[in-house]
This record gives sequence, structure tokens and C-alpha cells, in this order.
Amino acid sequence: MAGAFLLFGLLTLPGASASDPGPAPASAALTASVGDTLDAVRLRIQASGDVEPGSVEVRFAGHKVVVLARDAKGRAIRSQPLRLPAPVVEEGASADYEADGALVITLRKQATAQGTGPTGDGEAATR
Repeated sequence: MAGAFLLFGLLTLPGASASDPGPAPASAALTASVGDTLDAVRLRIQASGDVEPGSVEVRFAGHKVVVLARDAKGRAIRSQPLRLPAPVVEEGASADYEADGALVITLRKQATAQGTGPTGDGEAATR
């Protein structure tokens, strides 16, 4: 059974406001990328254009992740689906902003069972 993990309202756009005198963006977009370390998976989310603050939702299902949000007119926008390099654990996730305003979510990798064979059959290791 594939589970889904949701993170709501994590993204606000630093420095953006409805009273900014600059030209209105033509559209809103979400860009997401995935990286990993020995024990964690990092999801980097960059919003451009007029993304509604607090509307960002991250959905994990198995090895896949997609980022959803709404633009200022309420239209749904989404990132391209990405494949995670490993299953992740929802508990203990952290989120931080980088200097450029990107949101980085760090999730622990799911521990693999010790002593399993290449097929994941626990008995294969003892044969």
C-alpha cells in the first residue's frame, strides 16, 4: 500500500508582497530537485512567479514526489514528478530556506533490513 505524506503551507515568498510595483509575472512555476546523502534525502523547491503563500503541498508516494501549489488566481500548479533515490521516513523531517528563497526539506532515509538478500528475502541471507 502506497502512503502519501503531505507538508502544507511551508512556502512563503520572502520579500514578495501584493504592493510590489514591479510588473506582474506571466505565470507561476514550481521547480523541484532531489539530492541525497548517506542517510538523508533533500528536496529543494524553488517557486517563481505569483505563488500563493502557504499553498505549497508536497506529496510523497513510494519513491515518487510531486510539489503542488496555487497561483494568486487560485489555479493549481505543480512540479514535474521526481523519483526519490530511496524510501524516506516522514517523522523527523526538517525544512529550511536557502539564501535564494528556495525551500529545502530534509528527510531521513528509511532503514534497510539487515541481513536480507538481494531479493529482500530475509531467509536468503541464511541459505
